[in-house]
Amino acid sequence: MDKNVIKRNKYLLGIFIVLIFLLVIRLYYIQIICHEELSEAAKSQYEIMIEGMDTRGMILDRNYMPLIGDTNQYYYFIEKEKYNSELKQLLKDIRCSRITSSSAKYYIYRTEKYNGNINQKLKDDYNAYVFQSTTRYCDSQLACHLIGYLNEDEKRGVSGLEYLYQDLLEADKNTLSLWADGMGNILSGTSPYKNNLENNHSFTGSNNIGVVTTIDYELQTAAEKSLTQKSGAILVMDADNGEILAWASSPTFNPNRIVDYLKSEEDCLINKVSQASYPPGSVFKIVTALAGLENGIDMQAEYVCTGTTDVEGITVGCMAGPEGGHGSMNLKTAMAVSCNCYFAEMGETIGFQNIIGVASKLGFGQKTMRDFPEEIDGNLPKIEDVGPWDTSNLAIGQGELLVTPLQICRMTATIANGGYLVTPKVVLNDSLEKNKVIDDDNVIILSECMKEVMISGTAKAEWESDVCGKTGTAEVGSYGEDINVCWFTGYCRQNDKNYAITVMIDKGTSGTKDALPVFKNIVDFLGKN
Repeated sequence: MDKNVIKRNKYLLGIFIVLIFLLVIRLYYIQIICHEELSEAAKSQYEIMIEGMDTRGMILDRNYMPLIGDTNQYYYFIEKEKYNSELKQLLKDIRCSRITSSSAKYYIYRTEKYNGNINQKLKDDYNAYVFQSTTRYCDSQLACHLIGYLNEDEKRGVSGLEYLYQDLLEADKNTLSLWADGMGNILSGTSPYKNNLENNHSFTGSNNIGVVTTIDYELQTAAEKSLTQKSGAILVMDADNGEILAWASSPTFNPNRIVDYLKSEEDCLINKVSQASYPPGSVFKIVTALAGLENGIDMQAEYVCTGTTDVEGITVGCMAGPEGGHGSMNLKTAMAVSCNCYFAEMGETIGFQNIIGVASKLGFGQKTMRDFPEEIDGNLPKIEDVGPWDTSNLAIGQGELLVTPLQICRMTATIANGGYLVTPKVVLNDSLEKNKVIDDDNVIILSECMKEVMISGTAKAEWESDVCGKTGTAEVGSYGEDINVCWFTGYCRQNDKNYAITVMIDKGTSGTKDALPVFKNIVDFLGKN
């Protein structure tokens, strides 16, 4: 072979070996040294991240049933180059709104209105990619005052559990993403998935699925149904551990249209369970009775009601009593007929200081829960701010005294569970907090008095369950007309549980007429479930 040919072949072989060596080095650099960096870059190329979709954690009832998210939404991904006037009108017809994404190729639209014909046309003529999701809230949202709502711009919790558990519910800074090819085209057969941009938070409740509340979905539904066309609140509490099973406030609101309520003068956004306070009327006679028992009042001692009495210069009357008064009675019978004169006289005997002291011990004048955003203290007058002339009003739950339904329900639970003041809670797995505040003997006496209310007193009815309770009617003048705040609070034992139930109707006639029937609805529901 020619020496020049051999020399040339050796030269080409050397070049080939060098190229192979450089290629190996390059592949090593790409596959080993730059693997993570290039993988992340490749991944970002193939993801379309969608903003404006609900990726917050769920809010569930005690049985893990969702309390939110049952209204369908439809999302349309449409190539920008296909956008025209016809498409604009089609989207308008189904009330679509554009949301934000990281895609340079697609517009993304969202709507709650589904039209089969338009949906098919968008797919056939515009090659739209469509998928279905759900809204966070429905228009008739259950437990809306407890759950709260979100800020429209930032989608952050503004009230209720949405605010209290904002850090847990904000979906770990998640977005939703779709896979696309290198040209930005959505890959067929794919569906949106969560893209964790930061480390996961641990949710309250089991399996990191969201906030698991103490609410019972069915009981909450029954409570809200009982408040239809009424203004007020209902609370149902497990008296033994403070778990709130139903939390209803009326009128309700639509959390999808918060801006409408912010401009309104109505009280739809007020959480009447804990955010508003009212004169308690005769349900506060439970507190006066306990103060009397703790200060030596003989429950068997007879008192004669003539229809009116004077206490520290103030005349008190039994407006709902018979002409000439209730006659001779003791503590039990006075509680049954809710005799104002009896309890006003008791207040004078024991002194307003002792009534305020017992009320404070039972949690009045202070918040009952830990950190719940919409809870107020109410108003329990300070001893230094009142005098003997306030005794009669205080003893019968009138005057400057203001309470929340949550405080009244907690007091009722204290009697139902044997004298322990529990901390109300709305989320499962919160630790039990309780403190013995009523002696066993006095618990028994108060229970007997409240039982008599149901047998022969203001709540006399045919009761299928063993119930104890107390009516209350408080006069208010803030509405510019003769309207009363109407109460019924009581407890029953069903299915081996002690339930404390408080009903408040803030624009009614009397506790017996307006609040008692609602209480009975709840008791009957518990008996059947």
